[in-house]
Amino acid sequence: MAESGPIDAPFATVTLAQILLGQDLLDEAERMVEQLLARRLDDPRVVALAARVRRRREQGEIVQRPDTPRGTDRIALELDGDALRIGWELTAAGGALARRAVRYSGHEVVRLFTALAGPRGVRRNSRDLELDHRAGRLEPFGVPRGAVFVAAVGFRGLNGAFVPLATSAPLVDAP
Repeated sequence: MAESGPIDAPFATVTLAQILLGQDLLDEAERMVEQLLARRLDDPRVVALAARVRRRREQGEIVQRPDTPRGTDRIALELDGDALRIGWELTAAGGALARRAVRYSGHEVVRLFTALAGPRGVRRNSRDLELDHRAGRLEPFGVPRGAVFVAAVGFRGLNGAFVPLATSAPLVDAP
């Protein structure tokens, strides 16, 4: 991804900064929060968002650990205390099939869908985590408590198309 320039101040909003943070675009979220703090230092939402960005920055990068392949496209979710764990495998045959569907250019990803009920209805979010291994495990940061999660492993084309090869069962995190 190319290095992005500064975000234009008229477009800096709390909502957009939250979206950037939810997609793990920390640099962009941090720049936007800095602009918001410069304009609205007394806004408690901006101060709270700045603290979230700081905590997320302190957590570091999401670590992927390789796992032993079993020879099938698969993905599974599990909760272990406060941590959401994702285990996946994307076979060479499955990857090749998905690449053909999106004309060969793109990335192998785990797509994590999150749904969380709130006072204004259900908030939905999805984020793509690029894969470093054909089979592995990871623990994403910033997942909300009390949400419903579904994950898919597949191939995301440069055109934005996503070809899922395996989808997890829904996982409900009861509050």
